[in-house]
Amino acid sequence: MAQALGRRRNEWRRGTSVALGVGLTLLTSLPSAVAFAAKTDATTSDKKSDKKSDAKSDVEDDNDNDNGNQATSEPAPADAPPPTPVIDATPAPKTVPPAPLLSGEPGWQMGFFGFLELDAIWDSTQSFSETVLDNTIARPHTVAGDNARFQGTAKDSRLGYKIAAPPFGGSLKASAFMEADFFGIIPTTATQDQSYVYDTIRLRQYYAKLETPIVDLLVGQTFDLYGFGGQGFFPNTPAFLGVMGELFHRNVQLRLTKVIETDPVNVEISVAGVRPATRDSGVPDAQAGLKINVNGWQGASAQGPRLVKTAPLSLGVSAVGRKLSVTDFEAIVASPQTVYGWGAAADLFLPIIPARGKDLSNAFSVTGEYSRGTGVTDLYLTLTGGVLFPSLPNPKNVLPAPTYTPNIDPGIVTFDANGSAKSIEWQGMMVNGHYHLPMREGRMLSISGTYSRIQSNNALTLTPMQGQAFVWNKGHYWDATIWWSITPAFQMAASYQSMTQTFGDGTVARNNRVQGGWWFFF
Repeated sequence: MAQALGRRRNEWRRGTSVALGVGLTLLTSLPSAVAFAAKTDATTSDKKSDKKSDAKSDVEDDNDNDNGNQATSEPAPADAPPPTPVIDATPAPKTVPPAPLLSGEPGWQMGFFGFLELDAIWDSTQSFSETVLDNTIARPHTVAGDNARFQGTAKDSRLGYKIAAPPFGGSLKASAFMEADFFGIIPTTATQDQSYVYDTIRLRQYYAKLETPIVDLLVGQTFDLYGFGGQGFFPNTPAFLGVMGELFHRNVQLRLTKVIETDPVNVEISVAGVRPATRDSGVPDAQAGLKINVNGWQGASAQGPRLVKTAPLSLGVSAVGRKLSVTDFEAIVASPQTVYGWGAAADLFLPIIPARGKDLSNAFSVTGEYSRGTGVTDLYLTLTGGVLFPSLPNPKNVLPAPTYTPNIDPGIVTFDANGSAKSIEWQGMMVNGHYHLPMREGRMLSISGTYSRIQSNNALTLTPMQGQAFVWNKGHYWDATIWWSITPAFQMAASYQSMTQTFGDGTVARNNRVQGGWWFFF
């Protein structure tokens, strides 16, 4: 009996396993079957719909072929055909890009400009860093005066940006001009590697201009009106401007200009209020200028190392007046002394052999400047002549000895033997000529030369005898350069430059410089 029960139990297990297997198989195949059935129904429905659509299309085609006559023996179809869509052939409007600076209005104009520059410089003395300007040459028979120096620099590379706003009211035009180079102040603790490689950016020009039908307004920092800096009177030279004896200075200012334009000539009249040489004077410096352009007399003009362009014959006269409030020459603070400075200058750009339209072949132009003034030494850039403030008297030999604390930059004024403030007088002149060979319309090869000089009538007489050996009152400079514009954007030059200075004891110091330069303009 037990054996019979075991056989029944095994049969029940086998039956149960088969039933479960069949059930699981059916459940697994059910979704596929449902999907197949749905697909079959959809296919059948589509076929029926296609047949109805074909029949309907046949009826519509028959009705179209009746030339508008409707059949009366058959009823109209239950559903009217959908209307034919109308296609608009008008092109979609173009998408207008957003205005620059998110101004919300079109018409802004902006653009970069500048150049990349590399200079290789050899000097016969160790008097200068990259720039020469009006700095003092090391005296001969000294370590710096008898040994050479070689430098390489890219500091004079520049980057600028121009912005012009849309005209306002039909006649008001606002614009801005920004320019920087890499001649920023280097800490005295900087190494040579840091001084030449890790250059700091420097603000050259940064101003806004508003042009109106009556007068133009300029506010910001740019070249001084005195000497008409940046307006076509710079010499064509790779030397770092300004050369000895040339007016060259930038300053914060507010300038008003009136331009009278005619076919033969343009006349420009300007006045400016400029940051004073001594802030303690309480008033700005005053500058004024008159410039005339002869439009029909065009010549080749190249400013510094810039690419050549055509420009009209130009004559400019300018003047500066300033009040100098100088701390009294006393160890104890007292009322300041007042000195007045002034300067006058004349600038000329003269095309000797004019340009023939855009063709500058054989064009020869001369640029010149003459200036004279007193108390305006800073406008010649780094000029002091070695003039210093004298030491305060110390009759009782007290220690530490009393010292004078000036409130003005050195070289502009000093004190005579009576302790009275006196301004330093200087007069300078500069002439530059450049000739363009007849290759690629005169824009491929050119040569240029510069001569300048500067002297002072009272730099020595205002210096105590024991200090005159370190003060120079006469300086001369000349250079000769050949220019090669390899492409309209890439230029190189080779230049020889020489300068001398005569000191109070008759000693003449000289520095000779050989300079190679490469520029890429954009």
